[in-house]
Amino acid sequence: MHRRWPAIIALWLLGVLAAAQLAKFSTIAPVLRARFALSLPATGLLISLLEVGGGLLGFVAGLALGRIGYRRALVTGLATLAGCSLVEALATTPAPLFVARGVEGIGYLLVVIAAPTAIAAIASDRDRPRALALWSSFVPVGVAIGGAVTGMGTQVLDATGLLLLWAALLALAVIPALRLPLGTAASRGLALPAPAAWIATFGFGLYTLFLCALTMLLPTFLTEMRGASLATAGLVAAFASLAALPGSAIAMALMRRGALRSGAMMRIVAPALAVTALLAPLVFVDIGGWGMAALVAVAVVGASGLVSPLVFARLPILARAAAADDPRIATANGLLTQFGAGGALIGPPLGGLVVGLWGWPGLGIAIAMLSLAMLATIALAERIGARPAL
Repeated sequence: MHRRWPAIIALWLLGVLAAAQLAKFSTIAPVLRARFALSLPATGLLISLLEVGGGLLGFVAGLALGRIGYRRALVTGLATLAGCSLVEALATTPAPLFVARGVEGIGYLLVVIAAPTAIAAIASDRDRPRALALWSSFVPVGVAIGGAVTGMGTQVLDATGLLLLWAALLALAVIPALRLPLGTAASRGLALPAPAAWIATFGFGLYTLFLCALTMLLPTFLTEMRGASLATAGLVAAFASLAALPGSAIAMALMRRGALRSGAMMRIVAPALAVTALLAPLVFVDIGGWGMAALVAVAVVGASGLVSPLVFARLPILARAAAADDPRIATANGLLTQFGAGGALIGPPLGGLVVGLWGWPGLGIAIAMLSLAMLATIALAERIGARPAL
């Protein structure tokens, strides 16, 4: 293994740990609802508050990273996550719980912008696309691990004990963050990415929008319309989320010799998103009970999941970064986080609105349209990115 890969994998693991906090509250939501007398909408807000920081401040954080530095941002982010988890564990009323969750989103934002930017800086030119493709898997892996650890932990710990456990794990993660061979690295100053990167990151926002609409509303559809049990529906949704992981592995294999050229990327992206658009409406057609709906949903996530790591890998190129520590990489990652978090926040309620207006088949058509819009957006980004710089 190349000597830089241990540091790359360590940074990816820090991202996985941060992403695990997304599933921390969703797993113990019934306990928190009972303890703090929360309504269902309030509980949903509590879960999603972790994404608010990215949705509001992602671009700003990307600009500021050049001043803060990778290591300081990572350590501050992890310490913030640990401290907020401690406050959440000790909270006796809803107010400090919500405030801590909101501040926790700032810590999450610092980690998920600093880590991929540091990965881009320390990876070799040949390894950078594969390293960023690996990074693209941190959310599904983190959500799966966060849900599994918290779920198994409920057998021996109450909600307070679980939150204290996460606080301890996050505090311990500060130690390897301090020891990573990053030197005093920071991106140099402030710079805006090229227009192609803005368009590509908007396309990524469309991806998180339809992906979260599908995976978050899938349990409700399976239980209410296909007769699945709550446990089965939850398991299907978790498996569907993890179906994006093979895409990262395939993308890494395709880029073993370096970044894909624009034409080669589009020859992969176009059929993947076309398949997504064709299959999405079939999730909500009664053609075989909940089992068939689950299989089609997994196929939809798997097909679209091949595109996300390619977007991550191409981002430094579309941003027109001139060097590994070019500040355009940090700001492009900030944009990616902002649009991605925005899509994750908007997706479930927008999907619910579509279902209310046009029924579940309408949601399938909406997901198909969004996947085609993503295809058009990526194609436009690649076309603009291919033009000579002025």
